[in-house]
Amino acid sequence: MLWDFLRVTLLSAALMYVIVIVAGLVFGQELILLPWQVPAIIVGVLLGLFVLASLLLGNRQGARFAVDAKGVEYHAEKRESRMNRIVAAVGALMGSPTTAGAGALAMSREHLHLEWEGIREVRYYPSARVIAIRNSWRTMLRLHCPPELYDDVAATVRHHHAATPPAA
Repeated sequence: MLWDFLRVTLLSAALMYVIVIVAGLVFGQELILLPWQVPAIIVGVLLGLFVLASLLLGNRQGARFAVDAKGVEYHAEKRESRMNRIVAAVGALMGSPTTAGAGALAMSREHLHLEWEGIREVRYYPSARVIAIRNSWRTMLRLHCPPELYDDVAATVRHHHAATPPAA
């Protein structure tokens, strides 16, 4: 999760710099660079949001998943579903489309069913007891397993993933 957070932060900042530079060259015919304070503000805001999310979620997220011959099915538990609805409602009441949209996006991911044909790669992290399910360009889902179930879940995922050719 920390790597994903860092990657999104860096890509967002880099994209913002590229857009400003290109816009300056196209519209102003000069090179425009953002001041050094911009990355500091971005890092500060995102770090604050990360800390807030960690406090609200208590450094855990309740979820259940099932692995079978059809694919992997994921369900968020009631606490996470409730939090998503609160975020969407607060965003709507405050007139913040970004916050409301974040809540709505999280609500749309409360139940996922990933079929084996759409899963391109599976990465196993036995020391953390995590199995990362990926499509062609990103991690779609991470299965966090209890210690006593990790080996069985990993074997089941290996079996079904190896037996299914990826979709074209």
